[in-house]
Amino acid sequence: MTGPRSGGVVVVECAEYDHIDIDAGLWLDERHQTKFNSEIDGRDILRATFKKGVLKLQATSYVGVIPLNEYVVVRVKPRVPIANLTRMVIETGHNVLPLSTFREYSGRGTADDWAMDIYTDALLDHVDTILDAGLLRTYTNRQGEGHFPHGRIDFTRTMQRFAARGVDNKAAYSWFERTVDTPANRCVKAAMEVVHEHLSKARSKPRKGDRAKLARLAGQFHAFVEVSDDPDYRFLDDPEVLGLTPLPDPRAYYHPVLDLAILILQGVGIALELGGNDVQLRSLLIDTNKLFENFVRVSLAKQAKKLGWPVAVLDGNAEGKVDLYDVPDPPPAPFGVPLEALASDDPGKAQPDIVLRALDGSFPLVAEVKNTAHGKDAQADNVLPERGEVEQAITYALRYGRDFTLLIHPWINGAKGLIYVGRVRSVDVYAYRLDLSSNKHIDTALADMAATVGGLAGLTESQTPTSG
Repeated sequence: MTGPRSGGVVVVECAEYDHIDIDAGLWLDERHQTKFNSEIDGRDILRATFKKGVLKLQATSYVGVIPLNEYVVVRVKPRVPIANLTRMVIETGHNVLPLSTFREYSGRGTADDWAMDIYTDALLDHVDTILDAGLLRTYTNRQGEGHFPHGRIDFTRTMQRFAARGVDNKAAYSWFERTVDTPANRCVKAAMEVVHEHLSKARSKPRKGDRAKLARLAGQFHAFVEVSDDPDYRFLDDPEVLGLTPLPDPRAYYHPVLDLAILILQGVGIALELGGNDVQLRSLLIDTNKLFENFVRVSLAKQAKKLGWPVAVLDGNAEGKVDLYDVPDPPPAPFGVPLEALASDDPGKAQPDIVLRALDGSFPLVAEVKNTAHGKDAQADNVLPERGEVEQAITYALRYGRDFTLLIHPWINGAKGLIYVGRVRSVDVYAYRLDLSSNKHIDTALADMAATVGGLAGLTESQTPTSG
């Protein structure tokens, strides 16, 4: 790839952590500094690395459409088969990173609070755009009667209404009047009202920023004061609103806001997967490493509640963490003088991704969740987990007093479900390959994972997974 296409930008497709073959002249300046969009500059979204002595770009764990700069757009797809990113994001409440660049999405399912939050931000921005550029107006025919006609005299009506009755000082007339009370503006206003209701509804915990959004929306409503309400949504039959009849070229900026308004009014959600042309929204980047970890933990917590496990499923990065180091008393004295322990000031933290804590404070199981694609490029179907992951998991098992440890990965090929890796001294190492490649079987795969985790932790009778 040597340069931007004439009249456009270069679009590059890749998967997570792939090296990207882009001519360095498109992303490095003459001082060898990166020419990155300010929104991604300084974030671990794309990396400059050396591969076989050549400076290349490498994607990280963020998937989505990434505007590198004015010349290049990178579309990063998940490297493992994940059937429904949208479901994973919604169920975990996982944060997405919005960029100012717009891309197209497909509508799917029902718009819940998560989708409405995204729609709210997008609609506020779109309405600001149309207010800056000007509301769509049209000419409407008006009619009147009286002593002071203006516009065009309607001779037929004048003769019938007045002349025939001997009234010679009144006339019927008509004129054209520009108005903002158009189907398109009624559609936008109706969507604003739905968003207002979403922001105003009672919540157990008030959300930061909602007041500012309501104030911004109130200011926008003032510009629509002359636009009538249409509670029956009759504007949804208008060909301009539906995109069947083209809008005037100077008002093309109405297209994205009308597409969005229709999704809002119909209560349709969005699909985060790449592709689609139903609506334009800001490009939403997803960190799949954190997403996979959160989804596994949230799913296990739901299954634990459903099955009545007498444990709490905790995040070891938060409430489930413990001190990594102990300080013995007395400390060791290998040369006759007790040594002062650094851990006296900083004991460090053991932070497994998943911690099962029983009512008595014991820990039946700890697990590490890694979104790594084991065996993707290997000739064998089943390969060992990465060495660093195993070492970390064993350290945590020893610290939490367990004689086994569990690594959970997304399945990509080979065996699914539970795999025994081997033993490192006194610690048995297990790996679980979770298959998220099919919407149809995700619930079964999650139930099997929970049954396996429960069996390893001694909470349920172990069973052979059925999803493999």
